Amino acid sequence: MFALAANGFNKPSETFIRSHARHLAPGRTLLIAERRGLRVPIDAPLIIYSKRLPVLVRQNASTAALVRSIASPARFLKSRDAYLASIMQDFGVQTLMAEYGPTAVNLLEATRIAGCRLYVHFHGVDASKMLNDAGIVQNYQKLFAQAEGVIAPSRYLADNLANLGCPVEKLYVVPCGVEIEASKPTVSERQHLLSVGRFTEKKSPISTIAAFALVKKDFPEATLEMMGNGPLYAEAENEVKRLNLQQSVSLPGIVTPPQVQAAMRRSRIFLQHSVTANDGDIEGLPVAILEAMAAGLPVVSTLHSGIPEAVVDGDTGFLVPEFDVEGMAAKIVMLLNNPKMAESFGQKGHQRVSKEFSRKVTIQKLQTIMNL
Repeated sequence: MFALAANGFNKPSETFIRSHARHLAPGRTLLIAERRGLRVPIDAPLIIYSKRLPVLVRQNASTAALVRSIASPARFLKSRDAYLASIMQDFGVQTLMAEYGPTAVNLLEATRIAGCRLYVHFHGVDASKMLNDAGIVQNYQKLFAQAEGVIAPSRYLADNLANLGCPVEKLYVVPCGVEIEASKPTVSERQHLLSVGRFTEKKSPISTIAAFALVKKDFPEATLEMMGNGPLYAEAENEVKRLNLQQSVSLPGIVTPPQVQAAMRRSRIFLQHSVTANDGDIEGLPVAILEAMAAGLPVVSTLHSGIPEAVVDGDTGFLVPEFDVEGMAAKIVMLLNNPKMAESFGQKGHQRVSKEFSRKVTIQKLQTIMNL
């Protein structure tokens, strides 16, 4: 039995966690969540645990009998970690992968007691901003000692963890893969630009809007669609109004994966102006960029974290320095002026993702690492 642990399984932006839950070990996966009140869109037994409360197990047809056994009074006399470990043993868990470093730290003792192999998949903030906290660093070093494997979505983040003391023989680079079969590489003839992601400082939506405003000087019919939500959403709305771009920029908010795919099919170029936030938060390797490449879109982004490991500058898209709004606008204009270049970049991007970043390829890599 395989266990996948995460803070939760229904956050809109964390499609990669649900993909791991569905595809790493189909039919033999136990989910472990840190938060209560979850509506998990995955058919698998679920343990919910917290720092103060005993473990609960979601009842369904396959686990109802086990639930009755777990709920015995003797169980509640154990510590939370021992309680969780005993349930994992009842399920026969041999391998557990935790999504994000802090989740793995929280499960160190339980996995040790249960005697199962522990792997951790870092993603971005947990291998950047959080490294400024001495307590977290100390806990990570304990994690590195116990874990069988430490996985990062990019070489950039893997190097961060190595510099922190993670043994290189335990480090693996495996991006979060994307579905290829559902993607059809086409480049729209419209002057429609697309950005997908949370409205956070590290994704710098205001920089994307500023670059688009410059593009409008050369292409007055151009449009921009920015999908997502987040703490900077209202600021982005205000910036669109300030620049009088309400007729050209749409901000639909939170959207579904099918809506994202439909938007990619009607777009010409994908934009993402990722930067290092003031608190040190950085990207890993944004899944949205890989999805855009899979859909055959040329990408204009930044020289940030793991992005250059996917987007080949001058071949599958263009990369500019962080906060270089003028440079980003110039590259967008170049692609709008050269449809054949845009189409070539998109085709090469699709081929690159199919070969190196597809869900099938990345799931197989994780399965091999963990011997699933």
